[in-house]
Amino acid sequence: MSAGAFAAFGASRLALRRFAGAHEQTSARAPAKPKLARTPSGDLGPFYPVEHPLDTDFDLTRVGEAATRARGRIIEIPGRVPARDGTPQANARLEVWQANAVGRYAHAADVRTDVPLDPGFQGYAELRADAQGRFRFVTIRPGGYPVEGLFERSSHIHLDVRGRQRRLVTQMYFDDTDPRVLAADKLLEHDL
Repeated sequence: MSAGAFAAFGASRLALRRFAGAHEQTSARAPAKPKLARTPSGDLGPFYPVEHPLDTDFDLTRVGEAATRARGRIIEIPGRVPARDGTPQANARLEVWQANAVGRYAHAADVRTDVPLDPGFQGYAELRADAQGRFRFVTIRPGGYPVEGLFERSSHIHLDVRGRQRRLVTQMYFDDTDPRVLAADKLLEHDL
C-alpha cells in the first residue's frame, strides 16, 4: 500500500513505516519449509563394479572415443542432490551402474551366456554434482533380468550418492515398467 493510500485513511508516514516493519518481521517468522522425506537406502547389490572401468565419464552409451554406441534406447537423466532441508548438495559424488539394454551386467558375477554383453556400453559412471547439486548422465534404458529363476527384476539404475556428511545407495526405477514385473520384483520395496 502506498503512503498516499494510507493518507487517504488518515494514516501518517510513520504508520506506513511501522506497517512495513511489522510485515518484514512477520515474513521473517514464517514457518520453516518442511524437511524432504528421506529416500530409503538399499545395498550395492551383486553387480557393483568391484573393478572400475577406465572410462567413467557421464556418457555410458560410448566407451572412450569409440565410434560404436551402445545398443538400446538412449536417454538423458538429469537430477539434483538436495539435503533434507532442500539446500543443494554442492559437489556431491555419484556412482552410477546398470545392466545393458538386454539386462546383462558387464560383471564377473553375471554368468549368463544366453544374454549378450554390449561392447559399446560403458555400464558405469562417476559424476560430481555442480554448485547447485545438479548432475546429468546419458545412458540407455536398461533391460530387466531374472534372479536365479525366482522372479524378474524390473528395469533400474543403481546410484551411490555421497554428500558432505551422508551416503545413500539407492535404485531408480522407470514408471512405465510393466506393472506385472514391478509386482513380481521382490527387491522393490518402495517407489522412488
